[in-house]
Amino acid sequence: MKAIIVEQDPWIAELLRSVLRDLGGIETHLFDSAVSAINHLRSDRVDLLITDLQLSDRSGLDLAREVARRAPRSLRVLVTASIDRQLVLDARAAGIADLIAKPFKLDDLRRRLARLLQRDQEGSAAAGNIGDLDGFLQARLKQPIRLAWTSPERQQEAAVLPQQTNQADYLTLARNEPLLALVSINRANREGLLRGREGACVSLSEAYEWLGSHTCADLARRLSRARIALEHPLLQRLAAGFMAEREALAQALKRLSAHQSIAAGPLDTAVNFCRLGEMAVICAIQHYLNYGQQADDDTIKQMINDYAAPFGNQIKTQQQLPFLLRELTGSLFQLPQTGLRKDRILMRIAALETGFAKPDPSQLQQLLRLIGHDRVEVS
Repeated sequence: MKAIIVEQDPWIAELLRSVLRDLGGIETHLFDSAVSAINHLRSDRVDLLITDLQLSDRSGLDLAREVARRAPRSLRVLVTASIDRQLVLDARAAGIADLIAKPFKLDDLRRRLARLLQRDQEGSAAAGNIGDLDGFLQARLKQPIRLAWTSPERQQEAAVLPQQTNQADYLTLARNEPLLALVSINRANREGLLRGREGACVSLSEAYEWLGSHTCADLARRLSRARIALEHPLLQRLAAGFMAEREALAQALKRLSAHQSIAAGPLDTAVNFCRLGEMAVICAIQHYLNYGQQADDDTIKQMINDYAAPFGNQIKTQQQLPFLLRELTGSLFQLPQTGLRKDRILMRIAALETGFAKPDPSQLQQLLRLIGHDRVEVS
């Protein structure tokens, strides 16, 4: 095991190193700043981080988040002179395994670190027996379904979102990140229910208005700490492809609805969830890889195809996605047998025109006539 201790007080740093030495089998490096520790990570791995909260160049929490991004399976311990409720919440979101208050007793510190390392060894053994990707995904379906940030860069963008972020910047980020879009809609509807609002929030612009800039920025920053980002190159490429599909659908719907008496917000929001199932499976696969498992590209693609539907259904239910948005998203794939409305027709036309759905020139021409678009070139 490789450990790094980041502590400005040389005496405390040596004390921590002596405790790890007593536990045995741990290669330890000492640093007095976050930057020096991060530089070390560029050339070596880390299994255990012990950092003080107050560092000279940045917060120990920030360092823990950076280590979590670079080494998701690492253990992270925060040492601090003061612990309050907010710190506990922030530490939990940053994946801190234990909070140790100063001053500490040597025997107590040794026992706590020994227990922590023992739990990690047991967890590693379990991860070693995690099985194949198919079995892992089946097990994931019985748990809360999550989404990931499409890249570490997007995750960092959310982490530094200004407190008074404007609506345009927030919507741009949310439209490129299904994770943020889905949680924003869910949060807005929960807040609306508490405040006695009538009707559901069915658009991102409406969610921003209901929640306010402060809450939206705080939500994005918290998600940046609580959710992983995609790091596997294939998963990033697939996610980028799904986001390109979303943009093509959005542009088509903008054009199609320009002269229709239909609210554009729900249409634009629904396309954010056009590949919700696929994105949920991709997130689960990234977790699988973070456990040190491996899967070839063909297997990854096959698993995404096999599990997209059940993962999509699960996450829509768990996140209580409004029925209107579910119907609109479903219309991209197939129109309902009854209750055929113009907004559903527009969604299906956009899917057919952009290649999102399997080509069906006959249906496309029929639907275009229904909305009064008789003269349209069909590619």
